[in-house]
Amino acid sequence: MIAPPFDSVSLFSGGLDSLIGAIDLLEVGSTPLLISHFGEGATSDAQGKLFVALKKHYEKSPFERLRVGMTFVDGLIEDVGSENSTRGRSFLFFALGVFAGTGLDKAFILRVPENGLIALNVPLDPLRLGSNSTRTTHPYYMARWNELLAELGINGCIENPYWDKTKGEMALSCGNQALLTRLAPDSLSCSSPTKGRWQGLGIEHCGYCLPCLIRRAALDRAWGAGEDKTTYTVPDLRAKALDTRESTGKQVRSFQYAIERLRGRPQLANLLIHKPGSLADEVTHLDQLADVYRRGLAEVAGLIDGVETRPS
Repeated sequence: MIAPPFDSVSLFSGGLDSLIGAIDLLEVGSTPLLISHFGEGATSDAQGKLFVALKKHYEKSPFERLRVGMTFVDGLIEDVGSENSTRGRSFLFFALGVFAGTGLDKAFILRVPENGLIALNVPLDPLRLGSNSTRTTHPYYMARWNELLAELGINGCIENPYWDKTKGEMALSCGNQALLTRLAPDSLSCSSPTKGRWQGLGIEHCGYCLPCLIRRAALDRAWGAGEDKTTYTVPDLRAKALDTRESTGKQVRSFQYAIERLRGRPQLANLLIHKPGSLADEVTHLDQLADVYRRGLAEVAGLIDGVETRPS
């Protein structure tokens, strides 16, 4: 049983953004209840390592973590086919955070730490549409959640405190740089951290998927090239030409396309940010959203400048 008091609730996925979110709260003396869900070992391991390290560093703070598994066995519901995708994960994660928030017996804000570039998730190229681009922290999705909470009479709301920051800016402004530098390698950003098992590798960042590229660019931006101590399966993106027909080159080429598209027409960002979904709830923030998109792409441009991509 987790006993109060907590003055904040924050999602804690084991990723770099959620780690920064937790550190920022703890550095200002907050006592957060961190909310974790897990479905497979890699994510669970990262969450556990980071939480233990935070408890050790902030030993005087009574903050805690609520951790719930979210996997469902086949045949759970009779005559209904199994669902083994992760499409419903964000809804369940938000619901778990709201559930915890209602236990505080006061108005609460569920913090969802996510950098602005990923939150918007503007398609990088014409092929990356629909289910290929998740929108689980998109402003429209968050606004609809808050409408739902109001309709249900729940005295709380969901906010992304980093909606106007790139991942690099989040890292750079983190309240404890020394701690973040030490713990960042244990955070997990990769979309498929176990795909290296076919090469006899353990759980690690591939270095070339979309979240890995944004992560690498962010830490280069925050600390300088070569200061990121994370282990990547492909440590040097410039070592050889990356094949755009394989996973190692697809996302790099997509970023190159998006970056080049804006290079000559930076104001195009003001239109592109509307592609993933409606921003009707954000009419006063449109310029800031376009700017965080431009700055986010500029961070990645710094990482992949000079990287060669071509079809095999």
